[in-house]
Amino acid sequence: MKQNTQCEKPIEIEVLTFTDMQAKWLESSAIEMARAGGPQSAGSTSIAGCCAACIEANFTAQQAHACHLYARGGLSALVFQGLLAPTDDVPPTTLPSLHELEEDFHCMHLASRNQILLKLVQHTAFAYDIDNKGKIVRLVGNFKGGGKEKLSHEDCAQRIELSSHAGLRLGPHTEAPYHCSINAVNGHSPAPSALILTARWNPENQPTCVIPAGQVISKIGALSALALTSNSFNYSRSDSFITEKGEDGVDVSILCFDENGSFALRYNAYRFSLNERASDSVKVAFSRFREEIEHAEMLKISLQPTTALLINNCRALHCRDVIEDNRRLLVRLFGYSRFATPIVLNNDPLLVQG
Repeated sequence: MKQNTQCEKPIEIEVLTFTDMQAKWLESSAIEMARAGGPQSAGSTSIAGCCAACIEANFTAQQAHACHLYARGGLSALVFQGLLAPTDDVPPTTLPSLHELEEDFHCMHLASRNQILLKLVQHTAFAYDIDNKGKIVRLVGNFKGGGKEKLSHEDCAQRIELSSHAGLRLGPHTEAPYHCSINAVNGHSPAPSALILTARWNPENQPTCVIPAGQVISKIGALSALALTSNSFNYSRSDSFITEKGEDGVDVSILCFDENGSFALRYNAYRFSLNERASDSVKVAFSRFREEIEHAEMLKISLQPTTALLINNCRALHCRDVIEDNRRLLVRLFGYSRFATPIVLNNDPLLVQG
C-alpha cells in the first residue's frame, strides 16, 4: 500500500488542531466527566453535548468547516491534534490487566474526551449488546497474545483470536456487525457510523492506518462497484462478540447506496468471502476490489494522548500491523451519526441490539 503521513494527508481526510484554550477546556471537561463515571454513566451523553457546544462556540471557521464536513459524511477521517496528555503518565513495565485498566481514571478520562470529540461531529457514543460485554469503552491492547513479544501467560498451542484484544496483525476492515450500515434490518442495528481512537501509551509509535474507500471504488469501475452491491458475500463471526451471541453472515453485500447521497462500505479482509452463488462478474469485482485496497493510498498515524483519530466506518477501512510493544494501549469508542437508525435497548447510556 502507498503510505502517507499525518501531515501529507490523503483526500477525504482533514486535520483539526485545537488552540491552547480549547484544549484546556476540553481537558477540564473530560476530567469532570470521568469523575462522574465516564461514558458508561447515565447523563454522560447530554454532558458531552454541552461540553462540545462550549468548545464549538470558540471554533474558527476552518475548525467548524472540518467538523461540519465530517458530520454530514463528507470525510473518511478526521484527525484531532493539540490535545493535552494526562500528567505524569509514563508507560508501565508491563501492561496491567484489562480489569485494572477498565477501572483506571486515566483511561476513563481519555474515553470521556473521546465522547466529547464525537459530539463535536454530531455523533453519539454507544455500545452493542452482543459486543465488548455491552460496554461503551473498548481498550485496545494485547491482552490475549499474538504480538511480536510473547505474553507471560501466552499459550502457543491455543488459537489466538483476531480482535483488538490480541496482538495479531489486523488487515483492512470496517467494524462489525456487517448486517447493514445505516438503518436496522431484520432485528440487527447498523454497523458503527464511526470509531474514535486515542492512545494512552504507544512507546514504539506504532501507527494505525486508514484507507479512504472512495479511491478504491473509483478505480474498480462502475460495473464492479455495482457487483459489490449484490448479496453475494458471506462473513465469519467476530471474535469480539460475547459468547453465544452474534453469528456468521450469509448473502450480504459489501457496498450499498446511502440515501444521504453517498455510499456505505462493509468489509473485512480476514472475514469476508464469496458465497457459492456468486457470479463470475462478482468474482472479478471482488478480486479487483481486494487488489485496489492493497495498492491504495493510506494515512499512517502514530497515536499518542495528544492526538485522536476519528474514522468514518462507512467510507474508510483501517488496519494495523502485529503489536511490537505490548504496552501499547488505545482507547476506542463507537459512534452513531444522526442518520443512523438502530434498535435501541437503553437510551442513557445508549445500548443497541446487535
